[in-house]
Amino acid sequence: MEQEMIMAIRSVVSGIDRLNNSITNCNMLLIFPLIGVMLFDVVIRYFLNSPVIWGTELGMMIFGLYMIFSGPSSVLDKVQVGIDLFSSKWKPRTRGMVSCITYIFTAVLFFQLLITSAIYALESWEMQEVSCSAWGQPVYHWKALIPVAFFLTFLQTIAEFLRNFWLALTGKELE
Repeated sequence: MEQEMIMAIRSVVSGIDRLNNSITNCNMLLIFPLIGVMLFDVVIRYFLNSPVIWGTELGMMIFGLYMIFSGPSSVLDKVQVGIDLFSSKWKPRTRGMVSCITYIFTAVLFFQLLITSAIYALESWEMQEVSCSAWGQPVYHWKALIPVAFFLTFLQTIAEFLRNFWLALTGKELE
């Protein structure tokens, strides 16, 4: 029974990790279109004295997409702010239990962000929302990606919870 449980937990956690690693690797490539848009905007504006109305806004949208899809990898790589002043001295099981409690609160937060952003994305899609800039670009498709990013971050939070749950149960890291 224990062997089946560890295999199931390991399978779920590694599947979520692989999914988010793949998406992170694709997300890193967004820096190239961002650089291209920003360079084009600067060259057209300052060297040809012919600014475009869409350069800055498109750059902001690409950067926003880049940032929200960095969420799952920040949870996976544990790069968010944490204070281990006390927890580094705790036994592994205690550290696992406290981390489980932390990840429960984190999961609730990301689940609420997922629900709220999905509602806003649906409303935006229904009204075919456009930006209020001079460009007037449709933004509903960009807003539809926000709940996807929160869902992936929520999934990664569940994976971290399972890792720490295993640590709390056994005192050993999930391999």
